[in-house]
Amino acid sequence: MFELNEQQCSMRDAARKLAQTEFKDKAHIWDDTGDFPYENHARLKELGYLGLSIDEKYGGSGLGMVDTYLVVEEIAKVCMTTALLVHDQNVIPGIIARCASEDIKEKYLKRVAQGELHCSICWTEPEAGSDATALRTTAVRDGGDYIINGQKVFTSFGDHADMHFVYARFGESKGAKGIGVLLMDAKSEGITVQTLPKKMGTRGCHECEIFFDNVRVPVENVVIEGDPKSSAGFVKPLMVYNGTRVGMGVMALGVAEGAFDLARDYMKTRKQFGQRLADMQGLQWMMADMAIQIESARLLCYQALALFDQGAPNPYLSSIAKVQATEMAQKVVHDCQQMFGGYGYFGINPIERMVRDVRMLTITGGTTQVQKNSIARHIFSN
Repeated sequence: MFELNEQQCSMRDAARKLAQTEFKDKAHIWDDTGDFPYENHARLKELGYLGLSIDEKYGGSGLGMVDTYLVVEEIAKVCMTTALLVHDQNVIPGIIARCASEDIKEKYLKRVAQGELHCSICWTEPEAGSDATALRTTAVRDGGDYIINGQKVFTSFGDHADMHFVYARFGESKGAKGIGVLLMDAKSEGITVQTLPKKMGTRGCHECEIFFDNVRVPVENVVIEGDPKSSAGFVKPLMVYNGTRVGMGVMALGVAEGAFDLARDYMKTRKQFGQRLADMQGLQWMMADMAIQIESARLLCYQALALFDQGAPNPYLSSIAKVQATEMAQKVVHDCQQMFGGYGYFGINPIERMVRDVRMLTITGGTTQVQKNSIARHIFSN
């Protein structure tokens, strides 16, 4: 049985109080305006929530995946854009800590932990989405620099990043071989950033196209150098992604819980045909089904995260958790919207925003279909 200890409960409760008292009533602002949530970011920075998983040696809290995503879950209940801020600051530091030189760790992790440095992940390309090894961005050595040319797309917070964490192909290679990673100053000459318009949800988190035209990156900023004869540069970061992929599931879990709470509270007061919605057996069963789905997803996600913390990550279970939680959330949020009738269809109700926000989570971090391919490969490999 998975059970939180006293310290974890206290941390979760503190995150819940922050989310409910400071973030909940602002969530509609970032959605209405499309503005970056500067106020929330400043508060996260002040509280040290942007360095939760970074080692204490580098100024972070040194928390494991379970502890980190307990915080993300509570924030996602009220504002997924803000939850993405905390999630993103867990991914890149994890890869740097696992794969980078000590010089890079010293130079960048402390600034990330203090909330002074935000990094975007530049991986996806127009022709390299689910097939991540098809990327075409190149890194060519020129003296003490690498020259980067290429294009990235769907880069979250790309227009607010101080650094770009860029996947590129080193030398002549195909597939996973030759892929490596560099840290690039976002102000480097030759970078063009374009925000993708009319995003469906999480509108305070802009998705960007980023173009690299002969951008110079110092050799010392190479996190993992690609080897045309090896796929190690591609494989090494996957250990971290196996955990943060589950984080997408936890965010979906949080949104589903937030929607569930809204629907439950509304059903206690709304009356139709002379009785409360909460007293109608058909609707009670719908809510019971949702509770079952939520709790099942919770156990899967935190079991997968706990294994990661124990040093025994399970990619098979991570994919299952991601699929179960994100697909569950689509259905639960829509069913909760149904409880509000016509009122749930309008933007004055938070449930309408949640329907749009949660949709991205079956796509990003590896689509449901890609995860099922991984699950199937595991099934038939034995």
